[in-house]
Amino acid sequence: MAESGRDKDSSIQNIRTVYSIKNPEEKVKFYNTWATRYEKDLALINYQAHIFAAEILDPVFPKKREDALVLDIACGTGGVAEQLQKRGFRNFHGIDGSEGMLKIAESKGLYQNLKKCLIVPGERLPVSSDAYDLVVVAGALSYGLLSLDVLPELLRVTKPGGYLCFSAKDERDSDYMQQLHVSMDELESKGLWTKVVKQNIESWQKVVLETEPSSEYIPGLVAIYRKSG
Repeated sequence: MAESGRDKDSSIQNIRTVYSIKNPEEKVKFYNTWATRYEKDLALINYQAHIFAAEILDPVFPKKREDALVLDIACGTGGVAEQLQKRGFRNFHGIDGSEGMLKIAESKGLYQNLKKCLIVPGERLPVSSDAYDLVVVAGALSYGLLSLDVLPELLRVTKPGGYLCFSAKDERDSDYMQQLHVSMDELESKGLWTKVVKQNIESWQKVVLETEPSSEYIPGLVAIYRKSG
């Protein structure tokens, strides 16, 4: 059955609401209540951060993937794990601050380990160093979600020679995205990781905020790096 205009308006309002909440604890509370509608609502704006991440990672990650251990940061309802499983990955750990989102992710039976953790600037992730073959952040590198302080932590938990994959809407005039590009380049200039691919996506997701571009879609970015060592 087609979704009614009222339901579509409700979905767009949910997305606008989560963008507007700046307090981390309040944002988590909203995600808890939103979890059961999350995937349906994002599908309305053609949100594909998880799909773009998996598609661009697929040709550059080594083909022997059955034993690769993946850490899914801000895993939400498990969309990126679903996409990676289609491409041969089997071992997933997930971290997210929302219990409601984690319950949906757990129900999919893809993750061997899920941890509830609000990722706070300056604090260590609750995982061991040099542990993961692949660390993925699909969509959460954005103002109001993850602080850029998390990048060194993501490197810490990645195995030497392991991969890091980031997909994010690229608000190119925002301070956050400009600093993200600077931070990525700085880590590369320090020899901590090497860029594998950095690809712009023109049709990332449909516009939902009045402050966003006048075109139908906002652009996005997928960046993949390999940890040195």
